[in-house]
Amino acid sequence: MSKQDKADRAAAVAEIEADRAVERALRAVVMRREGSSWGDIAERLGVSQIEAQELARVAYARLGEAEKEHYRIESEDRIDSIIRKAHLDLALCKSQGERTALYRTLLAAEAQRARLLGLNLRAESEDHAD
Repeated sequence: MSKQDKADRAAAVAEIEADRAVERALRAVVMRREGSSWGDIAERLGVSQIEAQELARVAYARLGEAEKEHYRIESEDRIDSIIRKAHLDLALCKSQGERTALYRTLLAAEAQRARLLGLNLRAESEDHAD
């Protein structure tokens, strides 16, 4: 067996082990949500109780990141929708009062988007220092 074959085989084995770890982590989360104790989860997965808790902790963290990203995208889409509608309404305004109200809406939506994306350039403490 050549070195390349050994390396390919080792990579395949590592990938299979990673897939099994992900599967076990997801199973640990599902069992925990169904009310199983850590001892039961550990026994069913063939790992120690501490390993079962760690598998679930990692799975929960990854699920949390995915949910947070999903929520961020949904929020940004809603903000974009408000901005588009406000721009359309701005073109139809008949008074300065209506335009001013829409400018406030646009500025608030853009500020919210900046906060959502972590783009605030000045800290609040700097604002109060001036």
